[in-house]
Amino acid sequence: MDKWLSHPTILKILSVAIALLLWAMVHFDPESTPATVTSTMDTKVIEAASVIPTGLDETKYALVNVEPTVVRLVVEGRKANLLTMKDEDYAVHLDLSHVTPGEHVVPLTYDLPKGISLIEMSPRSATVDIVEIETKTFELGVATEGTPANGYIAGTPTVKSGTIVNVTLPKDEMALVGAVRTTVDIEGSEKNVVNKKAQVVVYDTEGEAMEHAIIRPSTVEVEVPVTPPLKTMPLQISYTGSLPNGLSVSSIKADIDKVAVYGDQKLLDSMDTYTGGVTVDLSKIKESGTVKAKVTAVGDVKMVEPSEIDVEVKVVPSQTLTLDRSVILNDLPDGLKTAFKDPANGHISITVRGAPNMLAAIQANDVRLIADLRDAKIGQATFPLLVKLPRFIDLADESQKYTVTLDIADKNAPSGNNTAGGGSNNGNGDVPAGGQPEDTPSPPPTDTGAGNGAGNGSGNGSGTNTGSSPDPSSSTDTEADPDTGH
Repeated sequence: MDKWLSHPTILKILSVAIALLLWAMVHFDPESTPATVTSTMDTKVIEAASVIPTGLDETKYALVNVEPTVVRLVVEGRKANLLTMKDEDYAVHLDLSHVTPGEHVVPLTYDLPKGISLIEMSPRSATVDIVEIETKTFELGVATEGTPANGYIAGTPTVKSGTIVNVTLPKDEMALVGAVRTTVDIEGSEKNVVNKKAQVVVYDTEGEAMEHAIIRPSTVEVEVPVTPPLKTMPLQISYTGSLPNGLSVSSIKADIDKVAVYGDQKLLDSMDTYTGGVTVDLSKIKESGTVKAKVTAVGDVKMVEPSEIDVEVKVVPSQTLTLDRSVILNDLPDGLKTAFKDPANGHISITVRGAPNMLAAIQANDVRLIADLRDAKIGQATFPLLVKLPRFIDLADESQKYTVTLDIADKNAPSGNNTAGGGSNNGNGDVPAGGQPEDTPSPPPTDTGAGNGAGNGSGNGSGTNTGSSPDPSSSTDTEADPDTGH
């Protein structure tokens, strides 16, 4: 017997028998009568599987209602499969490919994962309401809400992608559309407001949003310009450089005479003319023509419009003119008096150059010779003269320096003999030669002919012309230099 049990074949048979016995003990239910094998299948309940409409021609119809939107599913499958599947894996479809406008009851279909079978679906159909739709184009309006920062101005909004939108609605509701617009908040803004995703909304005739409307595009990019306060004021043009020798400015005319200046309100209130923002370089002008000039923001000015202007400049050959003018004495200290020494009569002849029409327009007070006596002391002294000239009128000889020599005495000292023709100033005002204010116009100037001096026509100071021709009464200051004899 022992020999038989030790045989290898017998041992293998016994091993298989014992294995089968153990398997049976694990898989048989001892409480069942008769004994049955435990199943590996199981069931699962999905309480709210979503109903997914499919097949609807959305260019013609719209699904306005579906009932129910979820169904209850009972499915069966292997436990392992049921455990790994999510509720979203169980799809319930509502096929609308053949429906027409109106209310319909449509059977539901399902799509289950592999290895899963349906035991129950409740309900098995859905009621749908289908309407016919249409699409129309509308002009998009842009509304702003709120106000910019104090004094700032909101401009006209712009839509980057255009203002045409498509709105899709049921046919019987299209007539109820009152407006299609988007709204941008500009409250407290001090710069341009850009909303890259401004929502487009359709409103009915009573101002209520039609939320079920289909809008393309549904968002737009809107920009609202926000600018500082502005003031429109005359423009002053400054000039630099010199015209070529032998030429003078006959007229200058800008294509505009006013500009819009943006800045703080207090700054604008203090300004009557915009100065310093435009400069014309006369050295670049060789002949009559139109030049472009930039209009820049100066100081605390934030912006100026337009940013560029056209300036028409007319140049002609220069002519010269000799004028006789009495010297004006300014700011003599109290307690002093004066008498002219050289020139004895207090009159000086000067030669100026410019365009013929400019020379002809010179008035008596346009050309003045002024001595500043604020530092005068008792005794004889020579003072440089400040030469006041109109715009675009120059000295024919720019190297020429003008001076006046005066005898200065104590006003309260005993009177002596004064130089013939000399004048005095008691410190109470400006007095020309001869001791009398220069209220009477001088005789017409003598024209010495054209071409006697090479000129640049630019004047010696900055100035402005906003009309059709320069204003010859606008003065140019040429201060004499005593060190050079001018």
